Amino acid sequence: MSRRFANRFDGKVALLTGSAATNKDELMGFGGATVWRFLEEGGRGVVITDVQDDVGERSAQQLREAGYDAIYMHLDVTKEDEWQQVVDATMARFGRLDILVNIAGILDPKSILEIEPTVWKKTMEISTVGIFLGTRAVAVPMENSGGGAIINLASMAAKQGSGSYGSAYSFSRGGMLNFSMSAALQLAGMGIRVNTIMPGWVHTPFTDYLYTDPEQSKFRTDRVPLGRWGKPDDIAAGILFLASDDASYMTGAELLMDGGVSAGSVRPANPKGDN
Repeated sequence: MSRRFANRFDGKVALLTGSAATNKDELMGFGGATVWRFLEEGGRGVVITDVQDDVGERSAQQLREAGYDAIYMHLDVTKEDEWQQVVDATMARFGRLDILVNIAGILDPKSILEIEPTVWKKTMEISTVGIFLGTRAVAVPMENSGGGAIINLASMAAKQGSGSYGSAYSFSRGGMLNFSMSAALQLAGMGIRVNTIMPGWVHTPFTDYLYTDPEQSKFRTDRVPLGRWGKPDDIAAGILFLASDDASYMTGAELLMDGGVSAGSVRPANPKGDN
């Protein structure tokens, strides 16, 4: 860790959704890499939330054993009452809330003609209803803490159409971009900045099924100008930048972190027809 960033989150408290996979002994997601760096860089405490309770509890325990103040709470991001419970618990434990990182999401595995409407709705709701409810739940506590930052994890897919699957995912992630701009305008007066990150292909539990498939993994690697899949630490660096005072003049912005994929217009066909 650079000394330059050693104390940039002193006294700050962060809440992350979809972040159960923070255990260093297992494959970590965006939340895991973010949580460890946030605490190493002076963060006072974290609240990690997810619906994978066993994984989340193990992760929080490892953080506590490392000397950090961390709790895990179950959170279905589509349920307003659960959001309120999590925010209330955060304020009771720490007395403040400075950062919200919305990571929760799911993929839809079928085409527009094949997907079940219930799966489409669930994909949309987790991405769009989830960040709407989360933003409403944290806004006043965050303002009372002196302001803060909300970072929404969308995807490079937000700027693209989909091939044989993923249309609900792309649609929902595009909606996240627009919501973030509206939230940035409406919450600026409360001292809250709202920005979006659009990751490309990163090896996490979310994408492990693709990364471990040699054909699918190579197809994606070949499309990345930087020549590799991203690592959770790559995206964590962007999240923490937007959460920090280094980004104090950024709100309503979109940070594309895809290794250069979106910069090109000519793309080889996928042998299996997938995006």
